[in-house]
Amino acid sequence: AGGLCIAQSIKIPREPRAGAYAQVVQRLMETSTARGVIVFAHEDDIRRVLEATAQANLSGHFAWVGSDSWGAKMAPVQGLEDAAHGAITILPKRASVPGFDEYFTSRSLENNRRNLWFHEFWEEDFNCHL
Repeated sequence: AGGLCIAQSIKIPREPRAGAYAQVVQRLMETSTARGVIVFAHEDDIRRVLEATAQANLSGHFAWVGSDSWGAKMAPVQGLEDAAHGAITILPKRASVPGFDEYFTSRSLENNRRNLWFHEFWEEDFNCHL
């Protein structure tokens, strides 16, 4: 009792077609008892989901929890304050670690063999296959 469950996971397409955001809201409504929505999305997508929520006359229905992509920005919610009312956004504290940039940029395949993921990073970053 009083637990938390994930009702569904919804992906927003990279290139959404007309009506895609309305479909997201419609899918959210399929689980009628689920009201909390955790959103990891780009600020433009968040804005369009909020617009679709308002158009469906569901402003205030969902309790939004948002990532740092919109936590400190007004643009995603401007004019959609009713739809976003009560949202909780998380903005992690960011800080520079002295010496990290120098250390990281000095890493190579020869001197960083103990890091199992560095090989994959190297291929991705330098667009090559080793």
